[in-house]
Amino acid sequence: MVVAFVLAGFPAVCPAQVKLVRQFKENRETLVETSVKVEQTLKIAGMNQQSATENRRLVRAKSGKRDDLGRLRIEEKVEELEAHIEAPTGTYDFNSKSPDAAGTSALEAVRPLHKALLQQPVTMVHDKDDAVVGVEFDQQFLNNLAPEVQALVKDQFQTENLKRAAKQAAERLPMGLVQKGSTWERSETTNLGAGQQLTLTAKYTYVGTEDRDGKPVEKITYVIEDVKFALDPNSPLPLKLKGSDLKPEKSGGEIWFDARGGEIVEETQKIALKGTIDFEVNNTPLPSELDLKMEFKTTRK
Repeated sequence: MVVAFVLAGFPAVCPAQVKLVRQFKENRETLVETSVKVEQTLKIAGMNQQSATENRRLVRAKSGKRDDLGRLRIEEKVEELEAHIEAPTGTYDFNSKSPDAAGTSALEAVRPLHKALLQQPVTMVHDKDDAVVGVEFDQQFLNNLAPEVQALVKDQFQTENLKRAAKQAAERLPMGLVQKGSTWERSETTNLGAGQQLTLTAKYTYVGTEDRDGKPVEKITYVIEDVKFALDPNSPLPLKLKGSDLKPEKSGGEIWFDARGGEIVEETQKIALKGTIDFEVNNTPLPSELDLKMEFKTTRK
């Protein structure tokens, strides 16, 4: 009894817990800026093929009112787009401020795609619980692209693939309460076009509440621990995949999440992948080595 009384005199110490839930609100308008930088060296048959891309896009998202079933539609439209590509076939630049300023390289075949993206909004449909249940997107613009470009990118614009990507993004956060030091694991598959897929498995850690620009936000870090590359047997590429062995090197990122607003305010990510990919062309082995670096940043304005 004495022991029980003494213990009762000390308050229980419980770590602070928080729920990281994305929320989609009615009649709201936001701007999100995303920048991506990629550098790649692919060594095939002893020859290095180097390429690099940089792009920046500013997307305006507008939500309306929920319908009688609680569904909410959010229209996303690209307002600004910049792209730079360097490849063995030449260089290419696109700027939405002067979309018709064409160059002379073979890469100009993608200009109609970039111009079309400025005119094609995507509408995400969320149910009453904010889960993604549909994507509305007019794919007719694909018919105006050169056949070789259409074959490379059409998978990325299929509504089911867009829906799957949106669901993956929402499911990166844990379902229940977390406290400082809580960890969880997620795998995400990115459609690279032409039947290529890259699956990254990452371990996430909730760091805690931090002040960012005078506002309390929740910080999450993650480390990419595994990577897998796949190529659809029906890919338009003249290659067949026999196997791959890619490893991440110092790859991961940081997320700052506004728990009150239910949204990611900023994310940065760096990925470095190295390893081998074994292709086959006309039943002839084509061993390759890949060195891939990617940097990503998204900021909610």
